[in-house]
Amino acid sequence: MLGKPWIKGAARSFAETEPITVPMAYGVDFDAPTEPLPLLPTPGPAPQPLALAPQEVRLYDVIAEIRKNNRVCLQPTRWLEFYRMLEAHADGQALPPEPFTGSAWAATPALAKSMCFRHQVEWAATHNLMNTTWLFLQSLPESDWHYG
Repeated sequence: MLGKPWIKGAARSFAETEPITVPMAYGVDFDAPTEPLPLLPTPGPAPQPLALAPQEVRLYDVIAEIRKNNRVCLQPTRWLEFYRMLEAHADGQALPPEPFTGSAWAATPALAKSMCFRHQVEWAATHNLMNTTWLFLQSLPESDWHYG
């Protein structure tokens, strides 16, 4: 009689077991040594990457760039260079406020500098100068930025 495994201390007795034998199915010997599959042919040259049309830079992207790492505005010499670039593209239209330089730079708080610089960037956006502005700002090292 077989024991009742759920009762503690019950004796267990099981029938003797034999290893399973698998009959040869479809002429395949499953115990035979394996052989590697042949290598696939090597692919041709890699396809050329797609050439996408350049995307227009958005104001959002430029604002994110000028605010990155708590930036306030450009250092005075670079800021003046940026303003001269805007003047060159103004074509006689009203310009945004001039950057703070000299003693005005020292006396002006960071928030006012930031607002002035942002106003200049928004002016560039309304005059279709986003790509030019983006390229100028991307070319600057971190040392050319004033931080808050």
